Amino acid sequence: MNEYNSQNDQQDKKIAQKPKTKTIFNFNTILAFTAFIGIGCIAISLILTLVFENDTTLYDAFRSVGQVIAYLICIVLAFGWVKTHKQIPWIVCYVVFVVTIVVLFILTV
Repeated sequence: MNEYNSQNDQQDKKIAQKPKTKTIFNFNTILAFTAFIGIGCIAISLILTLVFENDTTLYDAFRSVGQVIAYLICIVLAFGWVKTHKQIPWIVCYVVFVVTIVVLFILTV
């Protein structure tokens, strides 16, 4: 009787185990790739300032894209931290900081 139960338990475990599929796109991968694009934009903008000393329109475009990516990464990572702490003062500060960044960035662009 005991062997029968152990065999059923083993069969249940085999049925319950799902084959793990390898996912290429997870949150950390997407965040890391976005950071890579951001530092690429910042590097290109700095190179363009050296090459084109007088023309800053192209430099400004790359700099703005790099800044937006940097802001977004910081906002997403800060949200993860605030979410784990779940205290009202942290949530209020986070909302105030994000709204300030978004409003002031839109006004200056």
